[in-house]
Amino acid sequence: MNTLKQYLEDYKNITIELINNLYCDKLDDIDDFMQKRQSILEEIGQLNFSKKEFNLIANEIELPEIEKRLKDVMTEKKEKLKIEIEKISLSKNANNSYNKNLYGKSQVFSKKI
Repeated sequence: MNTLKQYLEDYKNITIELINNLYCDKLDDIDDFMQKRQSILEEIGQLNFSKKEFNLIANEIELPEIEKRLKDVMTEKKEKLKIEIEKISLSKNANNSYNKNLYGKSQVFSKKI
């Protein structure tokens, strides 16, 4: 049976791998890492420990700092994706407007000469 410290170490390692994948733009594996983290949290929830003990071990392995770094990286990536989506949307609107003006006013002759 794993101890609280072992679970938290595993959680920390998975979080570090998740951060590295975000930096390298390997977005396909993010769901797997998040599921692994969730399963570890569920296992930790089944253990019998005090809040003080949890905080002591978490601070010892610098878990709050790593969590903060993950949050910052995810926020940064989210903002970059938001900007890209806005650029694509503007480009799509401009293209549609251009095509509408170009082809919308043209008339096709249906009369035989």
